[in-house]
Amino acid sequence: MLFDNSDDYKYWRDEKLANAESNIEACLVEIANPYALTNTEKDKIQQLCRYNNFALFAITAQADYANAINQFNQQFGLNNQDQHLYVQKDGLAHITPTGNKQQGEFIPYTNKAIGWHTDGYYNHPDKRIRSFSLFCVNPANHGGENSWLDNEILYILLRQQSPEAAELLTKIDAMSIPAHSENGKILRPKSTGAIFMQDNKRLYLRYTQRKKNVQFTSEVVAAVALLDDILAAGSDYHFQHLMAKNQGMICNNVIHKRSSFIDDKHNPRLLLRGRYFERV
Repeated sequence: MLFDNSDDYKYWRDEKLANAESNIEACLVEIANPYALTNTEKDKIQQLCRYNNFALFAITAQADYANAINQFNQQFGLNNQDQHLYVQKDGLAHITPTGNKQQGEFIPYTNKAIGWHTDGYYNHPDKRIRSFSLFCVNPANHGGENSWLDNEILYILLRQQSPEAAELLTKIDAMSIPAHSENGKILRPKSTGAIFMQDNKRLYLRYTQRKKNVQFTSEVVAAVALLDDILAAGSDYHFQHLMAKNQGMICNNVIHKRSSFIDDKHNPRLLLRGRYFERV
C-alpha cells in the first residue's frame, strides 16, 4: 500500500519526481481536429496525464464548442459526466458570472477568487470526481488566472515535511461537508471522508480551502494548516496559466484555484467544465 509500505512509497515517489514535467510550455498540445485526434496528439496528452495528471491543449475555433469538447473528452474514455447543479443540457457547466441569486452563491459563477480545491469534494465516494476538463471560450478582460498542483506531488511535499500529518489526512473522518439545502429541501447530503486516499491503486485528493462550509476533526487541524502552507509557499511543481481563447485543460482532478477577474459585461468570461467519474 502506498501509505503504509516505506519501500513501495520510496519507489513510487522517486519515479514520480523523475518523470514530473515542470515546464508548462511542454504541457501544451496543439490539436488539429478535436473530433478526431491523431495518435501523436492522443499519446502526448495521455503521457502528460500519466506523469503530471494534467495536460493543456489548444484547438481552432469551433461552431459548437460544447460538442467539440465533449467529443474530445470521450476520446480519453471520459463518458460518465457528473450531473451536478447548474449543468447544462450539453452535460457541461458554463462557468460565467450569473445574475441568478441562488446560482451566484457558488463562487465559480462570480468574478471572485476561488481558493485551492478539488472538484466534487462534497460528493459521496460513489460519485467521486476522478477527472475534469476546463475550456476557455472567452477570457476575462483582466485576471481569471488558473493555478494548480498535481495531487501526488502535494502528497510527496507534505510527507517530506511531516509523515505524521500525511497519515492523519488519510483518516476516513478527516473532513466533512455539511448538507446543502434550499427552501428546506436537501439537494446534497452531508459528505464525510478522508482528504488523501487510494483509489484503484492511484492517489486521490478530496479537499477545499473554503473553510466556511467545511468541518475538520480536531486531530487533523494542524495537518490541514501545514497542507495550506505548502499550497501557499509554491514549488517548482506549482503551475500558473491564464487560458487564452480556445485553450483548455484535461486532468485527473488536480487541486487548483482561480484568481479574481474583471469582465466585459457585453462579452463576459466563459469557460466550459466537464466533470467525470473516470480517470484520463
